[in-house]
Amino acid sequence: MPEASATPPAPESTPPPAAEQATTTPPPAAEAAAPLSPEQQRIAELEARVLQAEAALAEEREKFLRKVADFENTRRRITGDAQRTAESKKTEFIQQALSIADNLEMALLTPADKETVDHLTTGVRMTLEKFYQLLREHGIEKIPSLDQPFDPNRHEAVSMQKIEGKPDHTIVQVYREGYIKGDQVLRYAQVVVNQL
Repeated sequence: MPEASATPPAPESTPPPAAEQATTTPPPAAEAAAPLSPEQQRIAELEARVLQAEAALAEEREKFLRKVADFENTRRRITGDAQRTAESKKTEFIQQALSIADNLEMALLTPADKETVDHLTTGVRMTLEKFYQLLREHGIEKIPSLDQPFDPNRHEAVSMQKIEGKPDHTIVQVYREGYIKGDQVLRYAQVVVNQL
């Protein structure tokens, strides 16, 4: 019987290398924070103070802007109120002055016969007094002139005259009345001054 041919032994299979385990190396432990030098501490403190100061400044700026806006609103409101009051006073003055003008126009339309002349004169005087009263209500006064010393701040000399018995530089005649409101001259009085 023929000898069975020896089959070569199967090569020894080397076991596959053990699978490398996926190991993650832990990161190095966080290094302990190194202590800050005095200079670094000082810088950090200053930076913190700067941030606080900037925040406080921003807050104060906001407050300031609100105050400015409030002030402007109040100023506009007061200005508007003052303008409305002035316009109201002006309208009231004009209405009263027109009432006086109406009375004078009626006087001119009255027939000027002998019986009405005295009444007409009385009516004009009353109307004129009403007009002066209206001026006084608005703080407007006549400038005292006749027999008063000449005052260049209130009087305008249009002529000189020599009258014995009257003091020098005294007003002896008024051509046109002057008016003042407080210390403000609205119209200078035109006068004749005695010059000896």
